[in-house]
Amino acid sequence: MPAVIITLLCALPVVACFPRSDSLPYVGRLPPDTHVDLRGTFTFSLAGELTLALARPCAIEPGSYPRATSHSQEWASAVGLGSSSSVPCDRVHLDRIGVVATTPWHEQVEGVWTDASHLVFRVDWEDTGLDPLTPEMATVVAMPWEISGARWTPSAIEARHILQLIGAAKTEAVAKHGIPRLEITRFEARGGTLHAGGESIVIVGIANHGSEAAYRVGATTRSGLSGLHGKYVDFGRIDPGTEKLRQLQLTVPSSETSPDAMLVLVIEEGNGFWPPNFSRRLPIAPAPSAAGLKVRCSIPGQSASRADLNAGDHVVIHCVVDNTGAGVANVKIETSISGEDPTSSPAQRIAPAGRASFDVPIAIPRELVIDSRVEIALTAHDDELARSAHTTIVGVIRKPKLCAFGDLTRAQYRAKLAGLRAAVAAGSLTRAQFDRHDAELVSCLK
Repeated sequence: MPAVIITLLCALPVVACFPRSDSLPYVGRLPPDTHVDLRGTFTFSLAGELTLALARPCAIEPGSYPRATSHSQEWASAVGLGSSSSVPCDRVHLDRIGVVATTPWHEQVEGVWTDASHLVFRVDWEDTGLDPLTPEMATVVAMPWEISGARWTPSAIEARHILQLIGAAKTEAVAKHGIPRLEITRFEARGGTLHAGGESIVIVGIANHGSEAAYRVGATTRSGLSGLHGKYVDFGRIDPGTEKLRQLQLTVPSSETSPDAMLVLVIEEGNGFWPPNFSRRLPIAPAPSAAGLKVRCSIPGQSASRADLNAGDHVVIHCVVDNTGAGVANVKIETSISGEDPTSSPAQRIAPAGRASFDVPIAIPRELVIDSRVEIALTAHDDELARSAHTTIVGVIRKPKLCAFGDLTRAQYRAKLAGLRAAVAAGSLTRAQFDRHDAELVSCLK
C-alpha cells in the first residue's frame, strides 16, 4: 500500500471527510477504505496544546485489512461506524493521514495522532515571531484556525491565554539569549556645519553592544526647522558587537537666518529594544556656491524616473558632468545608497565649458526587501574650488538575488531555508517575504 500524506479540505459547515463522498474538494487522497470525519470537540490546554477529540474515530473498512477480530467488531459497533467489520486505524494508517492546522499568523502546525480518536497540535510559542504588545495582536489571535477543512475559533478566554503564552515565551527567550543594547555612536554634520541654501550630510552611527541582534532598526529626526524634521534612515539588522553608519541628506532653506538648529534623533527597534533619544545642536552657515558644475546620472536601460533593481546585484551608473565655470575643475563622483557611507570615483580634470563621463559601479545591498524604495545619491565634487552638484536615482527592489540559477545544492538550500525561518521567527522577515525568498531558492536548485 503506498504511503500517502494528505491535507483534507472539506466544505463548511460539513466537515466529515470520506474518500468516496460525492462533492467534497480534496487535495490528495486517503489510504484505501479509510474513513476520517473531522467533526469533534476542541480543547485548548494551559500548556498551549490544541486537542481535537473526534466524534467518530478514524476507521478502516474491509478490503484493506486482513480480517476483523471480534474485539474490533465490538469496538466498531460501539462507536457507531455502521459496519461491524470496521476496525480503528492503526499507527501505520494514522501516520499516512496528515492533518494540518494553519494559525491566523500563517504558521502551519502538523497534527499528531495520539490514537484513532485524538489529534494534538503543538505550537512552538517562542517561534511565532509575534509581538504580544502590538495593538493589532489581540485581533489576530482571536481569528479562526483552519484545520484541513475543519475550523477552530478561540474563545475570548482562550485568545487572552494565547497572548499570555506568546508573551511568556518572548520573556523566556530574552532571559535565555540576552538582548540587544543599542548606542548612538555618531550624530554629526559633515564638516561640522549645516548649510543654508544647500544640502547637508548628517552622519549617524549606531552600535550594538548587547548579546543578541537588533532587528528593523531605524532613525528619525525631529527639529523645529521643517526641512530637518521627520527624515528617516533605515539600518536594518545590527548584529552584536557591530556598528553601522548611515547618512541623512538634509536641506536648510536659503531664507533661514537662525545661527544653529536643534536636532533630536529617535531610534526604533523591531522588538522594542531602543535607546533614549539623542540630541545635538548644529551650527548653520551659508552654503558654498554650487555654480560651475552640472551632473546627470542614469542606469543604462532603466527609466530616468524610477529604476528596477535586484537586491545583491552590481550595477554601473553612467554620469555626465559639465563644467560651466571659468576655471579647470578636478571632479570626482561620490555615490551613496540609502544613506550608507559614500564611495568615490577617480577624479577627472574638466576644462571650462568641457564635459566628462564617469561610469560608477555600485552594489545593491543584499538585505533590502522586495518592493522597498532605495535612493542612490550622486554628487560631483570639485574640492579645489569648493564646487559641487547633486542628483539622485530612485529605485525599487524587485527581486532578491539569493542564489544563481541551477547552482544550489540540497544542503545549501536547507541551510539558507533555516536562516530564512530564523529571520521570520525574529521578526525581521514577513511570511510573504519568506515565501518569495523560498520560491527563488527552489528555482536555483540543481
